[in-house]
Order: sequence, then C-alpha cells, then structure tokens
Amino acid sequence: MRIRRSMRKKPLRRPTKKAGPKRYRIAQQKKRLAGAGITEAVLRRMTNKDIREALQKAKV
Repeated sequence: MRIRRSMRKKPLRRPTKKAGPKRYRIAQQKKRLAGAGITEAVLRRMTNKDIREALQKAKV
C-alpha cells in the first residue's frame, strides 16, 4: 500500500520546536524590550509569557 496524502498531512509529521531556537527568540525579544525602555532588573524577573505579553502591548 502506498502512503496517501491525508496520512502525510497529519500534525505528527510536523517538525517539533527545539529548545535552542526558542532561547534565541526569547533573547531577541528581551533585547527589543530593553530598547523600548524596560530595565534589565525587570526583564530578569519576567517569565517567557510576560515577555511576549509586554511585546504585544509595547508594539515593538
């Protein structure tokens, strides 16, 4: 039997997100927030979710 298109499209076939690129994205987002005026001390205490929300609010 051959593998049909519907079987190849399943989400299980998608590549998974890796830890290295995720750390890179978070670092880039922190740099953008630092450029927007948020201090380094505040950035250190923020979680990843807080960083993403702050970026959305700041429109950086």
